[in-house]
Amino acid sequence: MTTDVDSSVLAAVYVPEQFSEAARRVIRMTPLVPFTPLHELEVPNAFALLRGRGLIGVGEHDAVRRQLRDDVDAQRLVQTPLDWDLVFASACELSQTYSSRLLSRNLDLLHVAAAQTASCRSFVSADDRQLAVAKAVGLKVIDIKRRVRVTGPHS
Repeated sequence: MTTDVDSSVLAAVYVPEQFSEAARRVIRMTPLVPFTPLHELEVPNAFALLRGRGLIGVGEHDAVRRQLRDDVDAQRLVQTPLDWDLVFASACELSQTYSSRLLSRNLDLLHVAAAQTASCRSFVSADDRQLAVAKAVGLKVIDIKRRVRVTGPHS
């Protein structure tokens, strides 16, 4: 694996939102997208939160969960087991080194540590704190917020 994709980017692939187009472009350009246990928790949970907030209906919720499972089964998303002791140890080190300066949260650190543990060289996100930590540790960062195409009379 060379490119780790934040859970929010993966969720945006399945459910229309502000950065969905950019997320889909990045995913199309990424030959192997790792799908870690962290993604396994966070992506379906994002769908459940949308359902609970009434932003998607039961049918759409079930459909996006099926599409996610289909993509894992077809290996468009590659199940990537991780050594969680190593991930947490790395996240603790990242916290000591970067949190006071970059204001990183626990999950930001876990995502970056997971990317490192999976030997990824690039990190895709729309989260500024995650991107800052990823950049600080030497990962190439891809910010999907900056990849949104603006369409209009002057584009």
